[in-house]
Amino acid sequence: MTYIEEYLDAAHSGRVDVPKYVIKQYEMLLPIIKGQDTRWMYDPAKAHKPIEFAEKFCKQSKDEWLGKPVRYLLWQKAAFEAIYGIVERGSGYKKHQKVFIEVAKKNGKTTMFAPVALYETAKKGNEVYSAANGLQQSRIIWTEAANMLDQSPALRKALKKRQFAIKNIRPQGYSVFMPLANQPDVLDGKLPKVVFLDEVHELDQTLYDILYNGQIACADPLFIMASTNGYKRGGLFDTERENSVQILDGAIKDERKFSLLYELDDPKDWMNEAHWGQANPSLGYTFQIEKLREIVQTALAKPNDLNAVKVKHFNLGGVSERAYFEFDTINNERKFDIERFEGHDAIGAFDLSLTNDLTAFATLFWDEENKEFCVAVMFWISQDFYETAIKDPRMGNVWRMWVEQGYIRIAGINSIDHTAIVDYATEMVEKHNIFYRWIYYDPYSARYLVTAMHNQGFREDKCLIRCYQGSKTLSVPFQRVEAELKAKKINYNNNPVVKWCMTNVAIKEDPRNKNPLPEKAGKNNTRKIDGFAVILDAFVGVCDHEPEFIGEE
Repeated sequence: MTYIEEYLDAAHSGRVDVPKYVIKQYEMLLPIIKGQDTRWMYDPAKAHKPIEFAEKFCKQSKDEWLGKPVRYLLWQKAAFEAIYGIVERGSGYKKHQKVFIEVAKKNGKTTMFAPVALYETAKKGNEVYSAANGLQQSRIIWTEAANMLDQSPALRKALKKRQFAIKNIRPQGYSVFMPLANQPDVLDGKLPKVVFLDEVHELDQTLYDILYNGQIACADPLFIMASTNGYKRGGLFDTERENSVQILDGAIKDERKFSLLYELDDPKDWMNEAHWGQANPSLGYTFQIEKLREIVQTALAKPNDLNAVKVKHFNLGGVSERAYFEFDTINNERKFDIERFEGHDAIGAFDLSLTNDLTAFATLFWDEENKEFCVAVMFWISQDFYETAIKDPRMGNVWRMWVEQGYIRIAGINSIDHTAIVDYATEMVEKHNIFYRWIYYDPYSARYLVTAMHNQGFREDKCLIRCYQGSKTLSVPFQRVEAELKAKKINYNNNPVVKWCMTNVAIKEDPRNKNPLPEKAGKNNTRKIDGFAVILDAFVGVCDHEPEFIGEE
């Protein structure tokens, strides 16, 4: 029996609590293991070589495990079988050349992959890299590998440690293992046969692009991404995780990617000890349940710590540390076709900016069939803002992607041309036969646009309604939005810009009456909440006109 089959047997029997997508990934490999695939086959010798190498030659260097031989757990052995043991008939090349592993903190990622880095460096002619945004992070796997090398006389006959490089010193060995940071001028020109990307949740897309595309000339490359979840939404981690889910669900086909998503099947189970192992496959080995229980209990008493515990120990999608909403509250992947609302009434809202913020326009419908609110949101930025935004090392490629995918439009050079908003509202009316009963707006700096909208037929004080941004106006609608989000009754078409804006919402109290008012979480001006603000304004309209808008008496 292979480790993969043994692991699946433990999962199906209930001896080990394995998350659904991990089970699904391994079940997809069973026909290959049983010899039923014409292209791929299982090679037990290749499957077990990296495991045997690690357990024979590598000793750990940290804390209570100092000097003890590496002993892989069943989940790790199954992973290596899938990565190294599923190969192409004839060529012997690995099926899985791209690996994405999501696993919670302190589950042994470093100890798992440091021996593999030495194993690959011990081969001839390999460039092996551990990479992260910062050099300190990228050196974590390298340093543990170097410490393992120091403790192995046998390995030191083939490998030699230099300053932040481990080199193969055998005749014509030529292999090297180095840590890399995000320095594009240094990265270009490399031929990375094996790459370990650490903490993908905070990784810059440029680093990924250079290293992944650098493997195009390599025969049988290996690209491993291992990470906990994080706070940055819409970046590389979310892209890779969503891609993995689509592959595992059969929505897209990619035979080359292997994914292990160690996360809670039900996000509410972070309070259920029986399911903690879903995100923590090494629980009881690398750390004990009593320690995790203590961490959770401490966080419950200190709410400011709770977000970090959910993200790092249970792989729940995180948001900014000061963010008001939990990711599970705001995340809604349902979609709708706006054509369904042709001829319907709608509530509109717009939130303006001039230079360094988003301008947003929301169109809110009531879906009687599904008993939910459906909202379409469009965003605009200026050309100057766009040119600056795409240079941001963390969010640059995200901004570029949002513009290319049509979620954000560019209007104006150094400030936003608000005639684009008038054109958009008119387009919605003419193209979709939508009737805007009311359009709510913050009157601050909106005089020009209000006049333009009025001249286009959206009558001021009839259709265009002032929406002052104080707690007296926004408090009740805010509570309503929060309740509808929790009930998954606001369908925003899974718009990634809207979702990102919601992750940036913090709350301040109006000193006069203690009512909540939304604000940006943190002082970072790159965070935007305009997508949430415009939905909130639309819900002012819902609260003002609910019986006639929804049709209830």
